[in-house]
Amino acid sequence: MAIVNGEAVVDYAYPCMMAERALKNLHNLMLEGKYDEAVTAGIEALADVRLTIQAIKDMRERDIT
Repeated sequence: MAIVNGEAVVDYAYPCMMAERALKNLHNLMLEGKYDEAVTAGIEALADVRLTIQAIKDMRERDIT
């Protein structure tokens, strides 16, 4: 979270990077045949993408780019 013009703004970059990390982890787990762990990594990626999208919507509403 960052402060812009005195208002708290949720940062989109961090959850986006975490989603990328989770997807990379998912890929590596699949290469190792660890299917259950790969599914968990996929769920983590989805959660992080959801946070990213919410931050983007928040930024759009505040017109912060």
